[in-house]
Amino acid sequence: MYGIYQVTSRDTLDSIAREVGISKEELKKLNGIVMDMDLQPGSFLIVPKYDNSYEKYIVKKGDNMYAIAKKHGVDYLSLLKLNGLDDGDFIYPEEVILIPRGKKAYVTEEETIRSISEKVGVPITELLMNNPDLVVLENQVVRY
Repeated sequence: MYGIYQVTSRDTLDSIAREVGISKEELKKLNGIVMDMDLQPGSFLIVPKYDNSYEKYIVKKGDNMYAIAKKHGVDYLSLLKLNGLDDGDFIYPEEVILIPRGKKAYVTEEETIRSISEKVGVPITELLMNNPDLVVLENQVVRY
């Protein structure tokens, strides 16, 4: 699972990499950065993200994403998006799949905080409390 990190004026590639628990080289590769550079405050980087609102599922021989989604009561296409997969992609034994815990909404194209609030029936203030770093982007997971 990946998140979005907004760069501040005091950030460097090294400091962000340490904060999210990966090497500077991994961070550069993830964001298509070829050489060291100064980051622009306000710009965004992709960073790995894991929190306790997801369960780690280890793929077993014979598993497929549709069966995993059905077993855990999760929407198949949403589970694919959450794990960075497309319909038809293969999964392999011992691979780790993230399964959402609790109630989650997946942001679709052109949604706003208001439309998400209406879709899930939760006030905007509660959505913002449950998602303090909310930047509404397509395929983002929003807790409610």
